[in-house]
Amino acid sequence: MRVLKWVGIVLGAVVVLAIGIFLYFKSAAQAKLDQTYEVSVEPIPIPYPLTDGEVEALRKKRGAEQAVAAPTPSADAGVAEAEPAKAVDPLEGVDLKELAKERALERGKHYMASRAACMECHGEDFGGKVVVENPVMGSWIAPNITAKGKTKDYKPVDWVRLIRHCIKPDGRPATMPCQDFTWFSDQEISDIVAYIKSRPAVDRQMPDSTLGPVLAMLIATGKIPLGAEELDHKTPREKLPPRIAATVELGKHLGATCSGCHGAGFAGGEIVGGDPAWPHARNLTFHETGLAKWSLDDFKKALREGIRPDGTKIDKVMPTPYTSQLKDAEIEALYMFLQTVEKKPQGAH
Repeated sequence: MRVLKWVGIVLGAVVVLAIGIFLYFKSAAQAKLDQTYEVSVEPIPIPYPLTDGEVEALRKKRGAEQAVAAPTPSADAGVAEAEPAKAVDPLEGVDLKELAKERALERGKHYMASRAACMECHGEDFGGKVVVENPVMGSWIAPNITAKGKTKDYKPVDWVRLIRHCIKPDGRPATMPCQDFTWFSDQEISDIVAYIKSRPAVDRQMPDSTLGPVLAMLIATGKIPLGAEELDHKTPREKLPPRIAATVELGKHLGATCSGCHGAGFAGGEIVGGDPAWPHARNLTFHETGLAKWSLDDFKKALREGIRPDGTKIDKVMPTPYTSQLKDAEIEALYMFLQTVEKKPQGAH
């Protein structure tokens, strides 16, 4: 009986200690989530207007088409008929705002399919989704971001503050992985938001996220970093993304998304903020432990089919459904950029 009594006391003490530790981490995590941030944000037009270059290119194209379609005066035409017609702007009657919207939605659709994995968390209809839910972790709920969801009253500055700075309209930090999107240019953010706003409104109310023991500990200790507290909020971002072409410039732009898992130096290793059960990210530098022996065709097959040169399958953690939608020029640009990155051993920082 005495032994059982002591066992009960020890077990009770362990339970009390565990509860105390959980409450400590929960309090520390909640304090981080309740902290407010102030950043200066300029609004971005949604949809993004045509650039001066686009307008001029369109004017030249339509002018050339009109010139070809114009009738040629006959040799015996009268003086009055031979007089040149009054010059007309080739863009007269063209709705440039509607054309800008069409192009923005087309670009936004491509971004969503290839580099901005919003549907991965918010659902294919953007109506919200349970990303994580279990007693140990708690629940991590991505909200409804359609016209009937959390973002229904968002102004352009609210979208910019959230996507680029990971800060909600009330100043508190969001838990979304904004580190992967903060590098988006003004036009890309505008196109993505325009696309989301164009989708049907979903009347679905999602519950708030909850902190379980492990999730509270990961947030409190910084293992799941909050973008609001670690992002660079002052460096200006680009107005426009690089044009889609096989260039190192575009590859560097796209590579910023890969750094979320593969690290700032692209050498791979443990995925910060990821599920502990996930395998380490692979080395993307051209070191012998990375892509040194990979050809462009090998790289394309990995991104399109999720298969390495040796025939093994890449873990499903790799977002192949998205990388498979990259255009050839985008994949070539990424390959070219990674060739310029300093070669490092697997996991080196």
